[in-house]
Amino acid sequence: MRAKLFMSLLSAASSLAVAASPAAAGGRTVACYQPVTEPAAYATRQETVVLRPAQTVYDVVPARHGWSTREVLVAPGGVSETIVPAEYRFVEKQVVLEPARMIHRSTPPVTRTVEQRVVVDPGGERWEWRIIDGKRVYCRIAVPPRYGVVHRKMVVDPGRQWTEVVPARYGVTREKVLVRPASVERYVVAPRYETVREWVVIEPERRVARILPAEYGTRQVTVKVREEGTSWRQVHLRGSC
Repeated sequence: MRAKLFMSLLSAASSLAVAASPAAAGGRTVACYQPVTEPAAYATRQETVVLRPAQTVYDVVPARHGWSTREVLVAPGGVSETIVPAEYRFVEKQVVLEPARMIHRSTPPVTRTVEQRVVVDPGGERWEWRIIDGKRVYCRIAVPPRYGVVHRKMVVDPGRQWTEVVPARYGVTREKVLVRPASVERYVVAPRYETVREWVVIEPERRVARILPAEYGTRQVTVKVREEGTSWRQVHLRGSC
């Protein structure tokens, strides 16, 4: 606004100068103006400033303790097993020490050696070459039989065979026998508990949020209320206006 006002005043002054110029119009000067510089204007004001912004702080609430009782498992339950050993006893038992058997017996044959005259060569006729009176002739020869003696065994008694039965032989032995086999007996054992008293945390430590509001204050600040500008001031010149 000031710039536009200044420009309009400047245009008006120019028009007046032209109009008042004796050379231009040949008349008298009605009014005269000269430019005046106006400095910028300042003022002091109070303004609100944040001294400390709002913040969240945490307050620690300590833990709360107390006495408490609880059941504690001392011995766990389960299934217990007991092994019942096997039961034995000794019994007497007749056993065969030697089984019955058959024995074959015999008597050897009785023999006797006798002499017997036998024909060794039956003799007879045979042909052979001979030299008689310096001549070689083929002669027919009678050969008498030839005897010898041989020894032969003759069975006088052929012997005999028979069978004898030998009875079995028995004895008594002690034997370990099973009367009752081993077994397992199972029974349920209940768990055992005890009551204990202990110092415990009733309420754990915690943090509670708390908001601290912001703190404000005032300060003086210098602000510009008007910019530096130029305006026109009317002047009165002697002999002219």
